[in-house]
Formats: sequence, structure tokens, C-alpha cells
Amino acid sequence: GRRRNLTARPTRRSTYSAHLNSSPTLIKAKMAFCIASSTSTFVGAKVAVRAKAARRTARAVQTNAKYGDESVYFDLGDVESTTGSWDVYGVESKARYPDQQEKFFEQAAQGLGRREAMYSFLALAGPAACLVFGAKGSKDAKLPITVGPQKEPQLGPRDRL
Repeated sequence: GRRRNLTARPTRRSTYSAHLNSSPTLIKAKMAFCIASSTSTFVGAKVAVRAKAARRTARAVQTNAKYGDESVYFDLGDVESTTGSWDVYGVESKARYPDQQEKFFEQAAQGLGRREAMYSFLALAGPAACLVFGAKGSKDAKLPITVGPQKEPQLGPRDRL
């Protein structure tokens, strides 16, 4: 067959009409397809083009929760061995915590036992933290507004600021 010279410049008219009808990305894709499907630019041999593989449809897969070696599913009849013992969290016996630890936490949280007390503590602590940062933290962070100008101002035209 007759070989085409793919490196030859197209005429002005064909370039103009190609830009009117196609985007630059589409033009590049068309050129790449033409080069790949017709002839090899180096050897001149035909290039085999594979047909697109058909898209596989997603299969429905059922997920199952399992536990243990034999893949036993959740058992409502035997909840404790399925999920673990939940009775541990409801135990109120004194043997759970040492007496000294229990006394410490009871005294530490005594003032914040009620919801209103906790809300009032947070309502006072939040603004207080902001004020402390405004007074002390901004100076420690050396924010420009607290440090001030570091250099003398440059005079502008006619020796003015």
C-alpha cells in the first residue's frame, strides 16, 4: 500500500476547520488513534488494535458479620459469647475501684455534678481563656500588633510618610 507522510504540515484551511469543529484534546486523541491504528511510524508494520473488553456488571455480594473460628454469626440466644460481657459496665460493687481513687474522683467532680453547674463553668471558662490569651498569649506569640513597628518608617516622596 501507499504510505502516508504523517509529519507533513496540514494546510491552513484544514487546520482552521479542525479547530472550529473539535477541541484540542479531541484533535490529539484523533491523531493518536490514526497513528496507532494505521501504520507504525518507525517500521511501517500494521499495529494490532485490541477490541475493548466488555464491561463487567457488578455482582451483588452479601456481607456477613462473623466471629470465632467456625464463622458463627451473631446469636441473640447467646449474646454474651457473641459480643462479650456487658454486665461489667453495670457493676456497682466497691471492688471495682480502690477506695482512695473513688474518693478522689467523687470530690473532684462534686461541684460539676449538675448540668447547670457544668454549663456555668463552661460559660465562665471560655471567655476567661480568650481574655488570658488576649493579654498574655498574644505577647508570647509576638503578634505584630503587640510588638509594634520594628523598623523606622520609610519616607515617601517629598519627605512625607
